[in-house]
Amino acid sequence: MQLPERASALPQAADRVVASFGPAVLRFAAGLLWLSNVSWKAPPDFGRGADGCRRLCGFVQAGIDHPVVPGSAWVFREVVMPNLEVFGWMTIALEATLAALLLSGRYLRVAAALGIAQSVGILISVANADHEWYWSYLLMMLLHLAVWLTAASRPCPKPATVAGWVGAYGAVMGMANARRPFTGGAGEWLLFGSRTDLPGDFGRNVFSGSIALGLVFVALGTAALLSARLADRARLAAGASLLVLAAVGVFTSGPGGTALGLHSTTGSAAVLAALGLVMIPPGRDLSGTGQAVEP
Repeated sequence: MQLPERASALPQAADRVVASFGPAVLRFAAGLLWLSNVSWKAPPDFGRGADGCRRLCGFVQAGIDHPVVPGSAWVFREVVMPNLEVFGWMTIALEATLAALLLSGRYLRVAAALGIAQSVGILISVANADHEWYWSYLLMMLLHLAVWLTAASRPCPKPATVAGWVGAYGAVMGMANARRPFTGGAGEWLLFGSRTDLPGDFGRNVFSGSIALGLVFVALGTAALLSARLADRARLAAGASLLVLAAVGVFTSGPGGTALGLHSTTGSAAVLAALGLVMIPPGRDLSGTGQAVEP
């Protein structure tokens, strides 16, 4: 009888592992998706220049040349393209927010709804363009739907968990840029130097920065680990400060990096925001039980 009991215990153990870690894997994958995409939006011209229309501008042009739904070409031509800079900054702000919310695990249902809406917007712009696979955008919607469906039962992540991966993020960034100047600049990649989409292009988008910036993230992750015993007011002040710095990084992004320096990017600002979000103590419910609640 022992053998059947052990055999039945294995699926149960697997179910427990999936129930414990599956939702986190889903939302982290969605967060990395937006983190890898926010870095190439190229402000302040967003790809529109004397040499043509590329990057985000190219996506908008695809929506004009290859409409998906009736009226969408007119919207992209008459509304979005003439106001590309405004549209571009809105896109960067939204996608950086999505990355921060999903990577931090905070306000997941809000993030899932925004992710579905943004996926629909991308689908409408490029689904019929050459060399595009429309199923990828449908899968993006389903991924965010899965995050929404699994979010209700998930508690807010512990600051130590996010602090750990932020420190790891900094360590990988430092190693990837080890052959470049200490504070960032042109040079050879130690990691992610290949021309392939994965891991080369993905890694360069996610871990672009410098050795110095990587060390900053390692230090911030370590400080967040040590802050678990701080009073709520101190954690709130620290988290709010990180969010302000992240906002500065997002809205000052340009060809030379952000105003935060050290070759920081919109992506690294989103990671900073994720750490700031998890540092802020979650709200309390009105029943007096002290349970942490979020929408």
